[in-house]
Amino acid sequence: MLAAPRKLGVHARRAIERVESGRDEAWVPAAVVAEIVLLHELGRIRIALPQLHDAFDGVPGLRFLPLDLRQLDHFASLTAIRDPFDRLIMSAARSLSADLISRDHALGETGLARLVWA
Repeated sequence: MLAAPRKLGVHARRAIERVESGRDEAWVPAAVVAEIVLLHELGRIRIALPQLHDAFDGVPGLRFLPLDLRQLDHFASLTAIRDPFDRLIMSAARSLSADLISRDHALGETGLARLVWA
């Protein structure tokens, strides 16, 4: 959304537009923020924490989701997902019974959350 909005799939773009207009909410899990910080430090993305702060301040429906025990209960059960960040992100989606906006088809193939992208 922040790094390359034109790369969003049509369904993901529509979902984000609903969030940007305040008609819907999107939760950004703590794991996503931590992964963005690490990827920025490695030079793999240009988005950093200040841009995330701006997004949270400027997008009415964008919410930060702290890591909690309910998510960790889901995390403990998702042993088939090897990447710890993917596992935490899926745990967050499952704890909210929410759709997951992602282009990571491997996460969608788990059947654990509905993927929104194409």
